[in-house]
Amino acid sequence: MDLRALFQSYKPALVRITVQTPIGDLSTGTAFHIGDGWLVTAAHVLRGGVLQEVVSEHSSVPLSAQSVIFNKDDRIDLALMKTDLDLSHYLHMTTIHGSPKGFVQTDHIELGGHLDDWLGDELVLSKVLLMGYPPIPFSQQAVLLASEGEVNAVVDKYSGPHPHFIISCPARGGFSGGPVLSEYGFLLGVLVEALVMDGKDAETGYSSAISIEPLLVMLHDNGIYPGKNRQLIEALLDGIDNGFGKPFRLARWTRFIGASTKKFRTLVWQNKRV
Repeated sequence: MDLRALFQSYKPALVRITVQTPIGDLSTGTAFHIGDGWLVTAAHVLRGGVLQEVVSEHSSVPLSAQSVIFNKDDRIDLALMKTDLDLSHYLHMTTIHGSPKGFVQTDHIELGGHLDDWLGDELVLSKVLLMGYPPIPFSQQAVLLASEGEVNAVVDKYSGPHPHFIISCPARGGFSGGPVLSEYGFLLGVLVEALVMDGKDAETGYSSAISIEPLLVMLHDNGIYPGKNRQLIEALLDGIDNGFGKPFRLARWTRFIGASTKKFRTLVWQNKRV
């Protein structure tokens, strides 16, 4: 999947978050839309500060934050925010010209379906796209930044549960909460931290993205089934046969990636018909 097509397809779903810290500084983080006004971000983006602004990338209009849900396990750096974001006009009334091959006009980011016990090293060296709002020196305004990278490793941290993807994109503040998209067209994980030691600057660390299972469980536990992501959440967590198979992890991954690629191509075909 062309990462330019991923960027153009999913950038309308990106949202910038600005928080005032206890000492009065402004801190920027990233969130993204998964459907029905629900945003996903890293919990530390919102904790310990006062929310100042939530701005849609597509419309540049401040959004109303209606509620925030943090993961019940403080070690899991994820949060959900309900907003009044509505991209239906973009989705149904806007015609896109000159988009790259593979572009899909969508108002949300499609969640992945890879559960923790499926993960081995099958995705190591596959390409990823990270999007977010790290501060850019001398820029007159906040700009959505896209960074191409690859999966370097999948690690289990002793400081918390769930696998994390180590990606080659540079670790920069402002990327926190941003989506890490697989080249196969689905959400691989959420950028939550830079892994560093001995008090070094975050920029010298490894970019770490938490995998998708805790987000799926969080949505399920709170009865949130946003938009077109509902079917995936129910299939994975309610015991419905999802067709990915059970015998071998590699076989499951091969079928899942194939199904994801086919689904993305179907969406492209349907969009062209419209």
